Amino acid sequence: MPRIKTKELTERIEKGNYTAIRLRALHGGTFCMLLEDTDGVFIHENLDGSIKEYPQANHALTWLKNIMDVEKVFVDTKIRR
Repeated sequence: MPRIKTKELTERIEKGNYTAIRLRALHGGTFCMLLEDTDGVFIHENLDGSIKEYPQANHALTWLKNIMDVEKVFVDTKIRR
């Protein structure tokens, strides 16, 4: 799955052309953020290239609320194996 850094993630969200924002549960109880767009699904990454993990879904939701006007976020609590 392609990765996306914060700057590009926020630019794509601001344009409003994305299909969905998803928070997906990971092993260990953390969450990652996925942006579904017309050209693919992207996973939010840190500057060092690792997956950006949120300790709780609420942390990601709060971050999204503070930086932009996002109305819908899907939270997937089923852990993928």
